[in-house]
Amino acid sequence: MIEQLQKAETFLQTKARPLEKVLYTFEFVNGDEEQVLDALMTYQNEDGGFGNGLEPDFRCKASSALATTIGLQHLIRIGADDSEPMVQSAINYLLHTFDEEKMGWEIVPEEVESAPRAIWWNYGGDWPWGNPSAEITGLLHHYKGLVPADFLETLTAHTITYVQQLDTNDHHELQCLVKLLKELPADQAGKISDKVRHIARNSVTTDPEKWHGYCLLPLQIVSMKESFLYEEFKDAIPSNIQHLLNTQAEDGSWKPTWAWGQFEEEWEKAKQEWSGVLTLENLRILHAYEKGAI
Repeated sequence: MIEQLQKAETFLQTKARPLEKVLYTFEFVNGDEEQVLDALMTYQNEDGGFGNGLEPDFRCKASSALATTIGLQHLIRIGADDSEPMVQSAINYLLHTFDEEKMGWEIVPEEVESAPRAIWWNYGGDWPWGNPSAEITGLLHHYKGLVPADFLETLTAHTITYVQQLDTNDHHELQCLVKLLKELPADQAGKISDKVRHIARNSVTTDPEKWHGYCLLPLQIVSMKESFLYEEFKDAIPSNIQHLLNTQAEDGSWKPTWAWGQFEEEWEKAKQEWSGVLTLENLRILHAYEKGAI
């Protein structure tokens, strides 16, 4: 595994976009938080939200709830707290774009159609409420010092009720629910943890024969042994790690397994960006499991 980790690191240092380069340096080479903030700042708009292709599959400059969740997850990873202006601006954006009628956030704005994008990012797609509203609920808990207490209480109650009544299984929504549970206070997380386990059992593919197709892999929701779903999928983790190693490209990266189906020239650029994003994500997973017993 060591050689493959080194190849992934070389790819990130030489071929990834600046954001993934400095995130890699911060996480694995004792890098500078300020470098990450500087790189991330290029994706944040004046309204506080993130856009500008932070999520490589849609290239519009306009802010979106989805891109803002990505930006805030990066800020959490480097330890940015309530005093960080980028955090304050992003939380303010989310508070001002909350849709009271939907009790949540629209995943992408109409402006998504003003720029190259994957075919599934046409405006008005039928996305489940939890993606990204459940994840955003968790993010607001993480930065609760910036959020009105009564609003957060009402939103959390709605979120818990929604999850308790959920009777569908969506890969992307499950990933948002897992992120939500990381941020909820224990008493509130306990009200939905069993339901999230049930959804995971019905959403994650544990059959190695199916891992080359479109599916949710165990490692995508159990990225480290400390994950609360580890016990559910621990038997599949070793073979899933081997699958990860087997699918690494010769240049050390992992490539996206999807394509846009339109805007082919722009897709090639996005594909390269995704290679950096996926390689960093997989490098985190491999390092996490290399350090601890599986």
